[in-house]
Amino acid sequence: MDMLYGLLINLLLILILILLTNMLLWYKHKCFQFSLQKIYMFVIAALQIILCLLLSVPKGDGFIYDLRFIPFLLCGLYGGKRVTAGLAFFLIIIRFFIGGSGFWVSLLLTASTSLVIILLQSYYLKRPLRNKIFIATFFAFCYSITAFLVPSFIYGFKDIKSFLTYSIVLTASTFFVSYLFEILREAYILHLEAIKMEKMEIVSHLAASISHEVRNPLTAVIGFLQLIAENQKTSDTNRAYATYAIDEANRASNIINDYLTFAKPHSVEERFLNIEEEIMKSAEILRPLSLKQNVVIDVIFQHSGSINGDPHKFHQVLLNIFKNSFEAMPDGGRLFIHTSNEKGKLLISIKDTGHGMKPEHIARLGEPYFSLKGQKGTGLGMMVVFKIVESMNGHVEVMSEFQTGTTITLSFPCSN
Repeated sequence: MDMLYGLLINLLLILILILLTNMLLWYKHKCFQFSLQKIYMFVIAALQIILCLLLSVPKGDGFIYDLRFIPFLLCGLYGGKRVTAGLAFFLIIIRFFIGGSGFWVSLLLTASTSLVIILLQSYYLKRPLRNKIFIATFFAFCYSITAFLVPSFIYGFKDIKSFLTYSIVLTASTFFVSYLFEILREAYILHLEAIKMEKMEIVSHLAASISHEVRNPLTAVIGFLQLIAENQKTSDTNRAYATYAIDEANRASNIINDYLTFAKPHSVEERFLNIEEEIMKSAEILRPLSLKQNVVIDVIFQHSGSINGDPHKFHQVLLNIFKNSFEAMPDGGRLFIHTSNEKGKLLISIKDTGHGMKPEHIARLGEPYFSLKGQKGTGLGMMVVFKIVESMNGHVEVMSEFQTGTTITLSFPCSN
């Protein structure tokens, strides 16, 4: 009965800390930088481990039972290799100061568990909710059996009643906590996506309202400026001024076109697209910019079939991504474009060797007005990319490492 009571107290403290952390993320998420997220995760898990050890249930010969495995498992699976290794080292150090014969069992279990967690991480994070819960629960059940079998073989520890209590409580608690953790995590992600969608909805309404009011007079302004620039009576100075004004007016027109993509997000000229032809055409259009930036373009086509969509909008997607890649390599570099097929999808991978992005930048990519170019960027280019790809039933995946490079993978349903 003492063991059951102690383990339930452990579970209560774990749940309290998870809920408090979730409240902080929901209402104060601006103070949580993604670059520090793993540090916060480590600190919270370490605090949970300390509290579990302080309220552990002793069973003689230096053996103690608690639920420290739960924060260690979940934070290890979601935090990555460094968090897992850090928590393992921290747990072993704390357990060492507690002492007793159970330290050596704890050392063995912690080391082996850390190795399994590291091997499981990449697989676990890609699984749906049901599979994640099953993996975590089954792992906890296996751990509880091992935590009993090792002491029983080495030290002759045969308290079956304690083992059954510990195994049932640990397995059930892992199921409950992992399910709660995943639900709260998904709710937080959906909350951020809802905020992003709300911003995009505002941009869509804004685009529809300003397009007719601004685009028509802007077209007239560009036309008259061109007449002034082409007039033989215009002085060279005024012609230069007119040229500058035309360039800026064209830039304003391009910005409005970006807005119009959200006012009319659906394709209007859908047909089968020749991916190889479209990519080479886009690369050729930006050839002067690539020469200016000293960027070498490598293209490898290993795909079959085509995709369905509007060629003009698909062009816009490629041009926006290519231009961003060039601008990420001001001192030159290489742009790798690779096409392939995978599970009925046609993949276009665009990789640069530029300055890359931090995790907090990747998380905001595609938000209205978010740009890494400072005053030179409008924050609409990548938002246009996401919207057009979405309208083509595609998906955008961004992988980047700061000061190393960025890889953007576009996946579309293969038409034939």
